[in-house]
Amino acid sequence: MIDKTHIVKKNKTIFYLTYAIILAFIVFNYETVFSMLSDILSLATPFYIAIIIAFVLNIPMRNIEHLYGKKIKRHGLKRGLSIATTLLLAIILIILFSSFIIPRLGESIALIITNIFNYADRLVTMINDALAHFNINYAINYDSIQEALTNLDLNHLLSQSGNLLGNAGINIIFQSIGIFGVFINTITSFIMAIYLLANKEAHLRQLKKIVTFLFGYHRSLVIFDIGAEANHYFNGFVSGQLLESCILMFLMYVGFKITGLPFPELIAFIIGLASLIPMFGGYFGFAVGFILVLAINSTQAIIFTICFVIIQQFEANIIYPRVVGGAVGISGLYVLLSLVIFGNLFGFFGLLIAVPSMALIYAVGSRVVNISLYRNHIEITDKTIKKFD
Repeated sequence: MIDKTHIVKKNKTIFYLTYAIILAFIVFNYETVFSMLSDILSLATPFYIAIIIAFVLNIPMRNIEHLYGKKIKRHGLKRGLSIATTLLLAIILIILFSSFIIPRLGESIALIITNIFNYADRLVTMINDALAHFNINYAINYDSIQEALTNLDLNHLLSQSGNLLGNAGINIIFQSIGIFGVFINTITSFIMAIYLLANKEAHLRQLKKIVTFLFGYHRSLVIFDIGAEANHYFNGFVSGQLLESCILMFLMYVGFKITGLPFPELIAFIIGLASLIPMFGGYFGFAVGFILVLAINSTQAIIFTICFVIIQQFEANIIYPRVVGGAVGISGLYVLLSLVIFGNLFGFFGLLIAVPSMALIYAVGSRVVNISLYRNHIEITDKTIKKFD
């Protein structure tokens, strides 16, 4: 008679040995393994981009579809009109941005490049005067800075770039940076995003089937619960942060325009874009804007600082809580920790996803810890740790 217990133990031994061998191979060849995984995953890069595009577009589309739902009962027609309306709004925003913001940004950048030597001279003079005022025995050598700027030869660089773009050399540039491949990937990603939006319920159902098949009923319920929570945090954070950045950019532009500060479009755009990074992103934009204004006029730099502080405090205390709300309810310590960790791991993209990711990790971790403590009949307060029946 076959000993089933012996067979089960033998199979477990083989499984553990196989697992140990695979784990050892990965540990000792982690660079090769990660490189292979990266190459395999990179094959579906357009799909990842499509998911991001669909996720962002789904935020306004969901609200538009809800408005259409009151008058249109056919699901297919309602979904098609919602997608078309969302794309139309996106195109209008792009046109407005291209026709108003980009030309102003170009004018500001061109003015800065044209007068870069004058700006550098003023900055060096002001810094040296400040150092002398505080009796610091150090002075910046303007000649070395001027020599470095001269060696850049920006005018020649710009003219050469224009010539290259105007002749056959453009083919070499396009081939070297893979512009055609980027264009194809962008179009492919966009089309895939439309398919994802058009049939999002079916795709989610298919994903749930795969997850349930791989992990079983009970574990899949936990995964779906975590996924729903992640969707809540990322939806709230992305939509709120984008809207908040646009509002901040508009307020900064109006404030700089009213006070007559230089480069209002450029500085407002930099501050608004930098504010996508929570906590200190806006202050990075402030530092860049302060240097630009200081190079023009030191008095205006003081006005710029006052204007920035007033608008930033108004935005942080009134607008931000209302727009972003409680979508990401974690303390400042965890926000900074998330920015450090995700920034080091994934660079600029990591900074964008750091806060909602940390909020999700915090929520799931808190749930696991609280459930474990409850099952073990442990209650923890600010002052005591006790067991209950």
